[in-house]
Amino acid sequence: MKFNVKTVLQRSPRLGELSQIAGKLDVCLETPLALLHTQAGHIPHITHEVLKLVTQEPHFLQIPVVSMHNYLEAIHLYDGRVADFVGSKDSLTCVTLNDPSNLMKQGHHNKDKVPIFTKRGKVLYDSENYMDMVEKLRPDMYIILSDGDTNMTSSNKRVSKAVENTVSFNQRCIERHKKSEKLKDAFVIAPIAGGYCVKSRKQCLELLSPNEPDVQGYLIDGLHNNGPEVELISFSEVKPIVDYVISKLPPGKLRAIQGCWSPLNIIKLVNSGIDIFDTSYCRILTERSAALTFAIDAGEASESYEINLRHGKFSEDFQPVLKECKCVACQGYSRAYIHHLLTVQELLGSVLIMVHNIHHMLRFFQKIRDSVREDKLNELEDRVAAQIKLLHCHKEQLASSELSRNSTE
Repeated sequence: MKFNVKTVLQRSPRLGELSQIAGKLDVCLETPLALLHTQAGHIPHITHEVLKLVTQEPHFLQIPVVSMHNYLEAIHLYDGRVADFVGSKDSLTCVTLNDPSNLMKQGHHNKDKVPIFTKRGKVLYDSENYMDMVEKLRPDMYIILSDGDTNMTSSNKRVSKAVENTVSFNQRCIERHKKSEKLKDAFVIAPIAGGYCVKSRKQCLELLSPNEPDVQGYLIDGLHNNGPEVELISFSEVKPIVDYVISKLPPGKLRAIQGCWSPLNIIKLVNSGIDIFDTSYCRILTERSAALTFAIDAGEASESYEINLRHGKFSEDFQPVLKECKCVACQGYSRAYIHHLLTVQELLGSVLIMVHNIHHMLRFFQKIRDSVREDKLNELEDRVAAQIKLLHCHKEQLASSELSRNSTE
């Protein structure tokens, strides 16, 4: 697999493409791109068959090792690629260690090992057993093992240890990759650790540089501990680190970031030069019964950035989730029906919301690519920012009215 950049500026929105994919030479994916977040190879709430109703376009499935570990015995007995194992043979796959939609437990570190927390408890992975798993899964793309357990509050000692571990993992995984016949066509992404310390990021980059010819992309890791809290991170907090790291990376390498970033922050990260994201944000939205309704195109009608379909006001609202949306959920079901499904705890309610959210997110990324091509990304950012501002104002008004009502009682 090859990554080619169509634009050459260092810190700017850019278009690129992933092509020459082994076994799928006719497939070419344009970046900025969203990997479809999965748990054990399945998008939360929807099946592979339902996904085909959402999109027929080529796509990447993000496969977290933490969700595949429970099937370790079956994986070792299976002689095939992970796409076939999970029943989605036409999909491309990218293996990563942790699930970006789940909050990662902090601590529990051992020398030369990182913990993951499965349904069966804590499991420690070192470079060898991680690469054993990657070799068995045989993905099209994978992220090298790293110590990403840092955030804004991490101590200098923890950040320093994260860099030390990540560099060690990188060296050992690269050595193993070079010897592997099964992974010879895999696209390798190297994580960059260092938390919010520029000095530590610089150290990590310098120590990783000898292996630069052996990797095709880089992941800016260690900005958060995954989960819903990522949605609330202010871009101003991560911008200095993102800008610094990108300024030091070779311009021809792919740049990735993981997590439940809000659409507005996704645009800002694209503006900084990030190429690859994931759709874990759709999962956290769906599990709070929220559907994305922000306007993507200029002149598109939208009453809110998102709506929560559990709210009683939708019990007799027979409009689709979003007018003019072409997804299966909006074409065949109303807000009132989905509200009813959620109220009686029918599984179909979450299925329909997830279908809509994935469709909306994929359409959003297509708009991002078009906007970069037409030099109109700032217009899209302003449009989304204005709708988020209206949402916050509405929430403040509701909170104020609730407070007034409680005080009168």
